[in-house]
Amino acid sequence: MALHSHALKSNHCFAALNNQCEARPEGMLGIYLHDTRHLSEYRWDFGPLACLTQNVGADHFFQHRGMFEDRAQRVSVARTFTLLPDGFEDALVVTNEDMADREISLSLTFDVDFRDVFEARGRERQSIGYNAVQRDGPHFRYQAQDGVICETRLAFQGFPPGDRLAIKAGETRHLIVRGAFSSSLHGAEDGAPSVNWTEPARAALAAAAPVALQAFADIEMLMASSPQGPIVLTGVPNFVNVFGRDSLITSWFLLQAAPEVAKTTLRLLAARQGTESNAMTREAPGKIAHELRDSELARTGDVPFGRYYGTADASALYVILMRDYVSSTGDKALASELADAWRGAIGWCRQERGDDGLLRYSTEPLGRGLINNSWKDSADSMSFSDGTLATGRLAVVEVQGYLAAALKAAADLEEAVGGGREAATLRQEASELRDLIDSAFWNDGMGLHAIAVDDAGRQCDVVSSNPGHLLWAGVLSESRARAVAERLMEADMWTGWGVRCLSRDARRYKPLSYHNGSVWPHDNGMIAAGATRYGLTNIAEKVWRGMEESAAALPGLRLPELFGGYDRQIGRPPIVYAQTCAPQAWAAAALVHREMGSPP
Repeated sequence: MALHSHALKSNHCFAALNNQCEARPEGMLGIYLHDTRHLSEYRWDFGPLACLTQNVGADHFFQHRGMFEDRAQRVSVARTFTLLPDGFEDALVVTNEDMADREISLSLTFDVDFRDVFEARGRERQSIGYNAVQRDGPHFRYQAQDGVICETRLAFQGFPPGDRLAIKAGETRHLIVRGAFSSSLHGAEDGAPSVNWTEPARAALAAAAPVALQAFADIEMLMASSPQGPIVLTGVPNFVNVFGRDSLITSWFLLQAAPEVAKTTLRLLAARQGTESNAMTREAPGKIAHELRDSELARTGDVPFGRYYGTADASALYVILMRDYVSSTGDKALASELADAWRGAIGWCRQERGDDGLLRYSTEPLGRGLINNSWKDSADSMSFSDGTLATGRLAVVEVQGYLAAALKAAADLEEAVGGGREAATLRQEASELRDLIDSAFWNDGMGLHAIAVDDAGRQCDVVSSNPGHLLWAGVLSESRARAVAERLMEADMWTGWGVRCLSRDARRYKPLSYHNGSVWPHDNGMIAAGATRYGLTNIAEKVWRGMEESAAALPGLRLPELFGGYDRQIGRPPIVYAQTCAPQAWAAAALVHREMGSPP
């Protein structure tokens, strides 16, 4: 996939554009509505007019182009492209600043393929066909395999595309291209909602440094409508959707700044909670979903991600967020309203614990789904020190930490809604699991916990960032917490920009891999928030400063989904992973959380 340089978004419409702010038939580039590409190619040829400057916003970009002769600009084009919830408007102001009439050539190339986002990312259709796009001039129509009709219509004002433009001396011409996208599945598209920031968040915004301002702006950009209310989508361009784990962690980071995001997230995930057992989608009663999509491949089952439950941790995170939301806002009514949801989620977690007391998932490949179901969900993320991959039913360390925290959270919620049923039992289970985490995962030789253990209890003996999430979950003793935090600051883990997700001494370490040595801002945010929980403020500040300085060194002052785990060197910025999302919700939300102070 070609690296896109610019992302635009307006509710459920988004664009991935190259450095010239154009779409070409390369990788993910294009303009999409609900994960369907409604423009696969859109680019101008301005002939001799060179781009002098451009500026990119959340839903628009501006370019100024000029043609120079004899030390003066003779012709200029000021272009403003604005993404809309159901298409775009591309406005050009062409000015002849010369004293003589001019004729210039403006050529526009456009095309539409209505490909699914998964195809743009490189997956091929396996179980469904592809209907040809019907074309009638600038009107394009496509019928998906399930009968959904998608359309793109272009309209031109001020000129026919491809004609030479005659413009008199001193004259200004206004040219407009309007694109209208539609889908019979979704109907009319509304504008994106705004974030309802709290008063403390607005005060923080007023005094925020540029890096923090961009983080707040990224959350605003990622807002979208949903049946349950305003929601933060995960990231552009790969994940313009709701993801269980990502949305829950994002919502937790935003509890002090925008608690209504958590309320919507909790309601939306409750509405899509598992009700039956399905091996292909990994659905189970009470389980919280991992990924929610409605693109063609997802709707038809060609990929399992329409409503996909391949996550071992979202159910525990759901219970933690519910308790922390109630603690932060005092809104016990939501806990009562969604009691069946959080009780079902903790019930699924308890049911999935094996005879050894650990919550495990199977690495058996099912359909086109995920092999690993923890946050490091790439197929090669769980390994032993010799580099071989772990198989079978795995227990991943941070999942156990989330569960221990969730058991305690469920006890708190039981008491909050008035019944108190099972509260004592839940707290006892939480205490026993905290002890079990130490006995099953701690590795003296590594100086922290193993990333996972297999069916036989054998540790995946690699140093990783995963034990840092035990700090966030609050399930370690004071001495263990200090040991884990200090171990993550050693040179094999600390890059100067942030904590690597895998030690550079590990056999599978690759600095520009997805989960084998890169730096993930949300991972670092959870480590820093956890260090703060244990009073390890020097370590927390070091991690937060690394994240802020990373953002300051990157284009647009924006933290991406992940970047390379290279050691920091003077004159070298962080190297962004080629297929990253930017903006990414939990990366931005981590910096918003930092701006708001201590965790809730």
